[in-house]
Amino acid sequence: MNISVLVATYGDDGWRTMAEQRAVPSAVAAEPFEVIAEHQPDGTVASSRNAAAAHASGEWLCFLDGDDQLEPGFIPAMKAAHERTDVIMETHDVLFTPAVQQLRKGRPRPPFFFPECSLTTGNWLIIGTLVSKSLFDEVGGFDDHPHGLEDWQLWAKCVKAGASIVKVPKAVYIAHYNQKSKHHMLARDRKAYMEAYEKARLSVWG
Repeated sequence: MNISVLVATYGDDGWRTMAEQRAVPSAVAAEPFEVIAEHQPDGTVASSRNAAAAHASGEWLCFLDGDDQLEPGFIPAMKAAHERTDVIMETHDVLFTPAVQQLRKGRPRPPFFFPECSLTTGNWLIIGTLVSKSLFDEVGGFDDHPHGLEDWQLWAKCVKAGASIVKVPKAVYIAHYNQKSKHHMLARDRKAYMEAYEKARLSVWG
């Protein structure tokens, strides 16, 4: 199982610096097949991630936000899960989703999974979910949506294409909680959020 860890950032150069200081070192320490960093000053979440994926030579893709980290045991845990699901993968694509550990004001919370729900109505998979490069290319990668919803739309496209979801509790994605992130700021404007949500939902499920 060859895993490419993709650290994609965009906009202000401070995000590139953050990625170089936090996300990239943690990715290298996890010892994946390769680590690719992509920064687009004039790009978007979708364009920077898609560009990083286009340069990947691994069979599996793991997207890592510039301000987040992977635990050192992330890659071995994913490989072990992959070995256990060989039979499933003979007939189905699989999304391997890790547990998430949130850091709030520097304090780590216990790793957990968000409550499961149908991807027709919402999302419980985090961005560090592994997707095969072949499936990613098949569904067309990320589309541009307001921050946060492009993740849901990608996973929804994968599930609609027939992918199964496998939880990997020993693979931990460390998310640095930022209350001022674009995702959380958007959610506070309920009308704008629901309009964006409906647009993302219809783009996959009609």
